[in-house]
Amino acid sequence: MSEKLEILKKSTVFSSLAPADFKVLESLMEKHTIQEGETLATAKERATRFFILSSGTLLIAMDEGNAVVVDRPGDFIGMELLSSKGKYINTVTALENGDVFAIKRDDFLDLIQEDSLPAETIMQHWNSFLEEKFPFVEQKETPDMAYHY
Repeated sequence: MSEKLEILKKSTVFSSLAPADFKVLESLMEKHTIQEGETLATAKERATRFFILSSGTLLIAMDEGNAVVVDRPGDFIGMELLSSKGKYINTVTALENGDVFAIKRDDFLDLIQEDSLPAETIMQHWNSFLEEKFPFVEQKETPDMAYHY
């Protein structure tokens, strides 16, 4: 089994996809080694990639002094970008050396914009992941939070 497939199967967001859907996602993933202190995303800058953690630890710094540490292989970082007009809304920094798989934003958006079962599955599991990792963040559905591609 490839390293990419192993990580996808560990992911809360992607683990329930069909084998054919894993193949599509695998083809979009690029491995990047990260160094302690490296910034992967900076709030308010143009969003270019989503990240799936393979190893290491990342800090997601949010507004109002909130932060979340992600350290579980398969944790997915960046989906909240969809509601931010193509800009990162959090800053993501590596707390230790490791690896991430990056998916170009446009490639991922093409995948989830399809009216398909994989897209629906990813979005449902993303909401579960948010509730688990970010329980202190109120999930609102308001007109200004509509997805912007």
